[in-house]
Amino acid sequence: MSSSFHPPLQHFRDALEASPLRLDIAALAVGAHCNEAGIDVDEGLSKLDDLAAGVSDRTLPGILQFLFKDQGFGGEKDNYYDPANSYIDQVMLRRRGIPISLAIITIEVARRCNVPLFGVGMPGHFLVGCRDTEDIFLDPFEGTIIDKAAAHALFSDLHPSQEFRTEFLNETASDSIVLRMLNNLRMIHLRDRQISGLASVLELLVCFVDCPIDEFHRLAAALDALGRTDEAARHLDRAASRYGGTDADQMKARATQLWARLN
Repeated sequence: MSSSFHPPLQHFRDALEASPLRLDIAALAVGAHCNEAGIDVDEGLSKLDDLAAGVSDRTLPGILQFLFKDQGFGGEKDNYYDPANSYIDQVMLRRRGIPISLAIITIEVARRCNVPLFGVGMPGHFLVGCRDTEDIFLDPFEGTIIDKAAAHALFSDLHPSQEFRTEFLNETASDSIVLRMLNNLRMIHLRDRQISGLASVLELLVCFVDCPIDEFHRLAAALDALGRTDEAARHLDRAASRYGGTDADQMKARATQLWARLN
């Protein structure tokens, strides 16, 4: 899986198919594909290995001290919506990111130190939990330990009109972490009307086995808008083979329309 010669999309698919899902490789592949950069997975993994090797106190406080104090990781507050804040390689380089990217780095460094951390997908602000310490969380954006009451307060500050629910602090599965990262990037590209960036995100989203059908149509529309009409048609033809009935018929019909425009 870690061969450097595979394109980012292949690394991403391999990471999704691994059991358990390889969150580190998936996150590295997201950055490489969306940034249209060649990816050396071994190099990216080695950087995570090197960070883990530098942790002398292999506990949650020790990892917190090393990453957020000694190494200077922290939240990007001046340019929060820069897509690079979601690219793990860039976050490791610049030591700045958004909660979810900082959380992934923390989780993966901790895994290498045999500290059982997990993602907590609280709406609006991603946190990190620890299986060894109940109701204690890491806020990766601030690099601080918080309890359940502080997490509740943080949520209320972000969403004053919404009710807090304790399930917001449940563990978030790795595939859901990757989806949240991609949806963050989708939102950024939609806001900035960056069709090329949006197409890259959608190319990753359709790799999920249970990807909603609408995402294939959105990808085809984005590729067509970029003048990549042949790719749009091929995507729909391939997607049609994954579905049956009316959905597949609609995809094939749309693909036929796109092919016809190329003749």
